[in-house]
Amino acid sequence: MKVIIAGGGTGGHLFPAVALGEELIRERPGIEVLFVGTSAGLEAKWLPKSGHRYELFQMHGIRGHSAIERARASVEFIRAIGLGLSLIRRFRPSIVVSAGGYASASMGAAAIMTRTPLVLMEQNTRPGLANRMLARFADKICVGFSDSAAYFSSSKVAVTGNPTRFEYQPDRSRREAGQLQILVLGGSSGAHRLNIGVVGAFKICGKSVINLNVVHQTGEADEELVRSAYREMGFAAEVAPFIDDVADALHRADLVIARSGAMTVTDIALGARAAIFVPYPFHKDLQQLHNARVIEKRGGAIIVRDDEQLASNLARELEALIRNPARLDEMGLRAHQAAHPDAARHVARICFEVAEKAAA
Repeated sequence: MKVIIAGGGTGGHLFPAVALGEELIRERPGIEVLFVGTSAGLEAKWLPKSGHRYELFQMHGIRGHSAIERARASVEFIRAIGLGLSLIRRFRPSIVVSAGGYASASMGAAAIMTRTPLVLMEQNTRPGLANRMLARFADKICVGFSDSAAYFSSSKVAVTGNPTRFEYQPDRSRREAGQLQILVLGGSSGAHRLNIGVVGAFKICGKSVINLNVVHQTGEADEELVRSAYREMGFAAEVAPFIDDVADALHRADLVIARSGAMTVTDIALGARAAIFVPYPFHKDLQQLHNARVIEKRGGAIIVRDDEQLASNLARELEALIRNPARLDEMGLRAHQAAHPDAARHVARICFEVAEKAAA
């Protein structure tokens, strides 16, 4: 059996794709998995070091750019469909999986044109453009949150959860007396406004955060800026541009302050951690806000708007939570109610079923 898994651009699309591929190989070691992404996405840096087989197409996203950039992206998309058709002829996959993002759309279109079985993965509560385009032609659609199911045909959709590369064992026993650990996550590329807001919140809190340990993922662009800000405050924070082992970081954390991309929300739910979500405010569909509400409505998270009062609003919520560790425990348990620990296995089973049905 051969499988093409297309997706990337950001970690929110790349890592579920990789998690699925690794699960497919784990269940059937003889399977061949080929990852397809773009030369402009995170996968261009990550896949060469992974040991996985991959192909990269030259593509950029279409939405949110100038007319000239959209025209260029459209030409690249048409060219990438041709590359996808050529790849299907060479590799002859049993199935193509679209993991979302602009990296997946051309490969999904090529699968449709060659009548290759197609499975979609939708990580967000509000479907992205690529999956909305491809959904009509897909054999099955695997969604990360039950809120997404209403956007697709009920005969095709399955609520599987989002595949992750890590196993989470919720554990509240590792907290040191008097020491709370805060984990700050801006996503795989960081988030400048969030970074500035968090640092500003700690400045406002002053001595009330003296007993906190802080681990802060900044993204490459803000690493030195954030490191210098903590140094000026006399605050011993662990600053890194990117955290490879998110599961370990979550295991050590008591509270997470984060953007609310689909995979960040998924990881926090699986890890049973309390969260303050600061959704990215400029997405047309407000995807991150809807993702965060999945946990908020269960009592597992607080949502703080990314606006001019971000630092002061974060400081207020942070001070209230660190005074009440028992509430953090309760929020973590409530967040875990949204988790799907067997997501990778569930999606893998669907892929096998679709491929076997097509081959019968």
